[in-house]
Amino acid sequence: MEKARLMDQPADFKRLGLNPARVEKWEDGLRTDEQAGTNEVWYFDADFEDKSKVAVGFRPKTVAGMKEGGFNPNLNLAITRPNGETSQEFAFAAMEDSHLGTDQCDVQFGPNYCRGDFKDYDLHVETASLAVDLHYHALTEPFRQGTAELALGDADQYFYTDLSVPKCAVTGTLTYDGQTVAVSGQGYHDHQWMNITPFAAFHHWLWGRMYTDKYVVYIYDFVTTERFGFKPLPLFMVADNQTGKVVFTTNGHFSRQTELVETSVGKQFPKTSTYLFDNGGDRAEFTVTWDQILETRDTYGDAPANQAEARARAKAAGVSDMQRVVGGTKEQYDQMGIQPTYVRFFAHGGLSLTLNGETSHSTGTMIYEYNYNGREDPRAGV
Repeated sequence: MEKARLMDQPADFKRLGLNPARVEKWEDGLRTDEQAGTNEVWYFDADFEDKSKVAVGFRPKTVAGMKEGGFNPNLNLAITRPNGETSQEFAFAAMEDSHLGTDQCDVQFGPNYCRGDFKDYDLHVETASLAVDLHYHALTEPFRQGTAELALGDADQYFYTDLSVPKCAVTGTLTYDGQTVAVSGQGYHDHQWMNITPFAAFHHWLWGRMYTDKYVVYIYDFVTTERFGFKPLPLFMVADNQTGKVVFTTNGHFSRQTELVETSVGKQFPKTSTYLFDNGGDRAEFTVTWDQILETRDTYGDAPANQAEARARAKAAGVSDMQRVVGGTKEQYDQMGIQPTYVRFFAHGGLSLTLNGETSHSTGTMIYEYNYNGREDPRAGV
């Protein structure tokens, strides 16, 4: 069994060249290189007043590119219409038509780009039949738990990260079905970089944000694979909704209780998750219960049985190499000992926050994901 930990010690900040007192703009720039095994994503999402939604991810490498090395810029754009119908498209660009800045978030893939400085971001994406032009204005300060890096392996040789702006005001336009629609709402940005795949690193995770009248609550509850001891590595913070300042961050001491129910993918997922983050005085009690399943991806169940079936599916779909975009086969997943599934929920939740001996209560709704890569195992703490 190999070690896993959050890198949050003075030596970790020094090793990574980070200022422990503040997040700096360069941290949202390119953090990896062309070598095989690394990748990263600049991710943006938003919920709008007309009930539409958007999600965008810029990546310097495809799944195959992460294995082989070299940059092959790509992005995905998903737009959910007010009626709940979702369309997703991919776009690719040559490296000579792309730019990956290191001083701040400054990413350009052909005509598509995202640029910003933790305070304001501009985003333009155009795919075959979809487009977005959006401006993000941060309503909270950026959040970095420790150095933002989870170290995996006895020599900290693997890393997986998350650096976020948990709440933003978002305005602009969406284009779908041949029309361009003005939108206004709230959204989120994060930047992740890694040198290990989620399949190898994590058995499962719960990730989401809850916005209440008082607080912004952010949680990323990682649980590692058996290789790393099924270790929980939670990221959790509470920000003041008026000032945008982070007022509580977990120190790693926490407990979790869940009530499980069966889902359509054949696994039990938590219906209710209750967390107690106790810093030895200051504490946060957070509970979330889902009301509606918004999206289900049975990645394992829907995967082709083997490479021959994958090639046949790609040929029938008119795709030259489907596997380079969508992932593996059942045969490959079985060899890895995993069963990847994913469910996205609409939920209600509550927070009791105790700071300096005074306790306040707040409730809200949230959309969160449960990415469940592993097979069912009672040791994993689902």
